[in-house]
Amino acid sequence: MDYLRFELRKIKGSGIFVIGAVLTILSVLFQGYLGLMVKEITCDIIHVTALNLFSTLIFPIFISVVVSESFSIEETNCGIANSYFSNISIIKIYSMKLLTVRLINLFYFILATAITMIFVALKGGNTVDIFFKEWNWIALTIINIHTLINVVAILIVCFKSRLLAMMISVIATVFASLLNPLGISWLNPWYGFEHALFYRGLSHLAITYMIILFTLSEFLIKKKIKEIPPLLESMV
Repeated sequence: MDYLRFELRKIKGSGIFVIGAVLTILSVLFQGYLGLMVKEITCDIIHVTALNLFSTLIFPIFISVVVSESFSIEETNCGIANSYFSNISIIKIYSMKLLTVRLINLFYFILATAITMIFVALKGGNTVDIFFKEWNWIALTIINIHTLINVVAILIVCFKSRLLAMMISVIATVFASLLNPLGISWLNPWYGFEHALFYRGLSHLAITYMIILFTLSEFLIKKKIKEIPPLLESMV
């Protein structure tokens, strides 16, 4: 728990956490208000409208920012190497980093969802019914949160460049919609949140792919973390 508290304090001190929360609130409030003003948008689908900007742009990019910021703190001051040579478990440190960014981004999702439920209620809908009806969306979103965090972390560890990982994330997010006409945009994990919202239109193949990608990313990030201590030993 000490590792976890330490990682949370570092992220909090960087200001990234607050910025992410503010962007989450503003984007959902803006889209939700627009949906509230349109009579054709019913209580059953207003959560889709409210979360559209957040899911397609804000959330996938900010996940990459939070992961990069978490990894950057040690890179800047050679913290990982110093920890290793001080007999502090590198695997434990990276595991706590991943847990920290997962908790933070789950918080963003919960915050965004809570705000959308306000608009559901204002439209006269039953928030409990929405949760029961939309459990597929919630499950797929949580899977994609973990997957995207793993993918960005793998990019940082493999290429040893946070900047490259961020560039890939921004490009993949901004240009994800280009794959829509081909019907294969679900292959892009940065676009997974949008597809989770519209899960009714996803094929069984797409859903299976998202689950497999999650499983594979979990395996790969654990493997990459285990490779870090030997790399540091070679520096001696």
